[in-house]
Amino acid sequence: MSSLVLPWLGLLALTAVSLIMGNRFGHAPWMPLLVALIIWIKGTLVARYFIESHQAHPFIAVMLRIFIAFAPAALVLTAFFGK
Repeated sequence: MSSLVLPWLGLLALTAVSLIMGNRFGHAPWMPLLVALIIWIKGTLVARYFIESHQAHPFIAVMLRIFIAFAPAALVLTAFFGK
């Protein structure tokens, strides 16, 4: 259980950073890229430490990485090419 403390604190820190950046730079043109990066990092942390994807079968690990990359990619594509 103690091995999950640092990833949990990392998730909390990333959430705090995203809230602060959202309040400070709300509609900046680069904000979707930052949000996508934070989503990707948080997804990777959850997959690695809470789902333990590094111990899964390689096919499952690859599919999980693709799934985690899908949301940030969709966010960036929608933000820049959705109009």
